[in-house]
Amino acid sequence: MTHPNKPILALDPGIRDLGFAVLAGPRLVTSGVSPLRLLPRQKRLSESRRLLRQWLKAYRPGMVVLEQTHRHPTSTFNLVDVLAQSVRRAALRRGLRVTSYAPQTVRKSLVGNGKATKREVAVALAAQFPALRVYVTQDRRWKERYWQNMFDAIALAVHHQGHPPSRSRSCG
Repeated sequence: MTHPNKPILALDPGIRDLGFAVLAGPRLVTSGVSPLRLLPRQKRLSESRRLLRQWLKAYRPGMVVLEQTHRHPTSTFNLVDVLAQSVRRAALRRGLRVTSYAPQTVRKSLVGNGKATKREVAVALAAQFPALRVYVTQDRRWKERYWQNMFDAIALAVHHQGHPPSRSRSCG
């Protein structure tokens, strides 16, 4: 079980955008999106590792939570899994516990529906953290998709806090 005084670092890995959130008890310490798409593809993995080191040093989490990823036969789509595995290994090397959850599991626990839309999850989280309301409705579709990476990371942290995995499901 996660130590209650230690923050949770949650990451929504992506090859274009990396959503992140730090949750300490009921308080959302920080959250956002790191736009990896601005970098050449070959530098995105190293930038993700750099960001992870920065967040680990700044927030000293007791747990890292990732969205579950899977290998893909297409190299472009497989980069998300490569990124997630790299983050997992880096956290484990630092002695941190790491776990991952399927998006459907997180949606079911937060909204009551495993097939809920990303917008429904964002609305539920904005109800819990009112400062996030500004990110729910955007004037452009690309902005909405961008901020959904942040909401996915927050959802992972909130889900983990309410449903910590048994030892058998946790890695690390």
